[in-house]
Amino acid sequence: MKKTTDTLWKTMCLLLGIGLIWCLSLPYFMLSNADQDIFSVATINRLGRDGNVGEGTGRPEEKMKRIIKIVNDLLNIAESSDNPQGPSALKDYKEELQSVQIHMEAEKVKGQLKDEMIKEMHLNKIQLQRHVAHMEELLKLQLEKEEKKIQQLKSVPPPPPLKDCKAEMQLFQFQIESEKEKGKLKDEMIKDLRAVKLQLQLAHMEKAPPLMEKKEEMVEKVQPLKPEETNCPLPPMDNHPECMGKLKWLSKMWKSQPCYAGYGVNGSVCSFVIYLSEVEKWCPVLPCRVPLSKKAEVKAGSDYAVVRENLTDLYPSLEKRSQFRWIEQRIRSMERVWVEAGRSLSAKYDLKERKAKQILVHPGVVTAESKAKIAEAAFNGGPLGELVQWSDLISTLHILGHHVYLTASLPDLLHYFGVDTGGCPPFHSNPNLIYTDIIGLRQIKSVLKGSWLKYRCIIRVLDTFGTEPDFNHISWANKHKLASPFGRLNMIPLQFYTMFPHTPDNTFLGFVVQNQLMSEQSELFKSNKRQNQALVYGKRAEFWEGKTAYLDVIHKYLEIHGTVNNRKALPNYVKNHGIVKGTDVQALLRQSKVFVGLSFPYEGPAPLEALANGCAFLNPKLNPPQSSLNTKFFKGKPNIREIISQHPYAEAIGEPYVWTVDMNNSIEVERALNAILNQTIEPYLPYEFSCEGMLQRVNVLIEKQDLCSSAVSWPPLSALQVVKAQMSCKTACQKAGLICEPAFFPHLNNANSLAKNSVDCQTSEFSASGLVFPAYNSTQHCWFQSDPLLFSCVRSDESLTRVCPCRDFIKDQIALCKDCI
Repeated sequence: MKKTTDTLWKTMCLLLGIGLIWCLSLPYFMLSNADQDIFSVATINRLGRDGNVGEGTGRPEEKMKRIIKIVNDLLNIAESSDNPQGPSALKDYKEELQSVQIHMEAEKVKGQLKDEMIKEMHLNKIQLQRHVAHMEELLKLQLEKEEKKIQQLKSVPPPPPLKDCKAEMQLFQFQIESEKEKGKLKDEMIKDLRAVKLQLQLAHMEKAPPLMEKKEEMVEKVQPLKPEETNCPLPPMDNHPECMGKLKWLSKMWKSQPCYAGYGVNGSVCSFVIYLSEVEKWCPVLPCRVPLSKKAEVKAGSDYAVVRENLTDLYPSLEKRSQFRWIEQRIRSMERVWVEAGRSLSAKYDLKERKAKQILVHPGVVTAESKAKIAEAAFNGGPLGELVQWSDLISTLHILGHHVYLTASLPDLLHYFGVDTGGCPPFHSNPNLIYTDIIGLRQIKSVLKGSWLKYRCIIRVLDTFGTEPDFNHISWANKHKLASPFGRLNMIPLQFYTMFPHTPDNTFLGFVVQNQLMSEQSELFKSNKRQNQALVYGKRAEFWEGKTAYLDVIHKYLEIHGTVNNRKALPNYVKNHGIVKGTDVQALLRQSKVFVGLSFPYEGPAPLEALANGCAFLNPKLNPPQSSLNTKFFKGKPNIREIISQHPYAEAIGEPYVWTVDMNNSIEVERALNAILNQTIEPYLPYEFSCEGMLQRVNVLIEKQDLCSSAVSWPPLSALQVVKAQMSCKTACQKAGLICEPAFFPHLNNANSLAKNSVDCQTSEFSASGLVFPAYNSTQHCWFQSDPLLFSCVRSDESLTRVCPCRDFIKDQIALCKDCI
């Protein structure tokens, strides 16, 4: 009886187990065919992606094997009569049956998700097919439109030879525009068709959609190719040492700021290189992009620099910054002079075919952060020289037709360079030139940090008194203890733009002498009768201190007038007008016969204004000569240039316009006054200090002076004249009626060049131990300069003969050689 009971119990358990397994597996078998396709597609996808087929964890064959194994085990239990504990034997399969049940429920949910996705795919398929059809129609219409335009242009009769190329240019321009439109359309179609291709494939696999638990995975399939999948060979990295580091950084951080995507960065190596070469200029431009750039230049032909007929567009930028208040007043007062000068220069020279440059102008000296307060002091007798130069530079750039961006504070700089825009530069922050001063250069460095280096060669530093090479060179200045708060900038010396042409290692920028002589004012000027009076050069009372004896001598001959902020220190006979506007100063100069120097301020613009208004200048000698070695005012200036009079440039003009005298020698002063009173002089203004002269000079510098490439040679080598002497090249060239040209030093810095100039080097060496190379000694041992920043026009060594690069110059336009225009 017990055996029969055990047998029945085993049989009942077997039947219950089989029934349970059949119920659980029924829905699974219904999905098995579709799942086989699903897993085959998944396997293919993995094979295409990884190169091998991974083992799945939930394959139907494996699950069926497990179920069959359970059934076989149950049958073995049923057939066995040795184990009376049926239920205990089944306990071993409880956990496995629960696992199988969980898997079956998961497959059921997956089937429901599959049905939903199939429906969504159907809708996407229909929409994408419509989109493709619409794009094909648009492309067809575009091609037909282009064919018609080409036919119309072809129907234009051929132009006369060498006279009218208008039709050809129209056809060429149209072809460029067509190529650009085709390129845009092509890019859009490629992007859309990628999505179409992928999603149509998905829609086609209705029975076997890929296993995607998130829709985001579908979106990832239409993203641009990964960097490793993109063929983008990098060009040579010459002159771009920062490129590889920037590429690595951008490859990791390009998603950190949305602005990168706005510039076309999409994760591919090509997009990184394009951004870093065309937007931020860290890398060389890809060769495949060069033709496109040239076409873009043709398309951008409308952005040529055109000489402007007014300064109207400049005023809004000036008005919104209080730091430019004095500058704006000067520019407005001279607008008609500038416009007339622009017209005159255009009539003499071909100013067409010049590209309009993007130019940043940042006068650091007027910023509040500099604490110089020069902008505020301008209305209270403060120094005006630097403000005059900035005014005239801004006017010049605008009249010449360039795009000028003005900044006057650190926040302005931050905004311009995009430092406050999430790390991406704004679209206008790729200037072709930057004009600043030494204070401004330091501000730019503080704002940009290490990235200022990419702008280094396009920076021009306005530097009133000049910077000599040894003070500029960091290592040399440190080694020789040349202390200067304005030195050690390690720029190319030609990047320093001076007020007067006193330092040939630098570039002469200059300014404009305000004489207000418009054509209709010439007759009025002639009708003004000069009074027997002198106007003293000195707006501050302290300039007059200790000069009473000198002024007493002048007062014997002339009535003395002043424009001083405080008359307490003035002799009683002085008629003081107080601080007056520039136009009032011009009027006083036209009434006066002599403009009296007091030995300070040094090298200002006022003496030239006197000459331009027909007033002779009494120029005090300086004994001993003044320099940074012995004069408080020059202390800290990055040079040791000596000046032997209050105004060396005016001294070079000489009599009858400029009379250089010893203030302490009354006989010498009286002799000069008698000569001045017994002569009549016409107004005299050197061309280089006129509006037209400055326009000409700055235009040539913008177009020709390239300090970013050693391949560009300017001034032309035809202007080179070699002089050998045991003195500074500045002095040697001056004695030959020439000027030292530092741009020519590299051309002489080799034995072959010296041999062509009758210097037979028996032995030679390259060295950075001196400032006078190339040079040679009595034994014909030659030294050549190994550090280009140490080429110098102004240093000498009595034991060596210097080989000096000199050039000629245009009279009254010393910055330009005769072949430079």
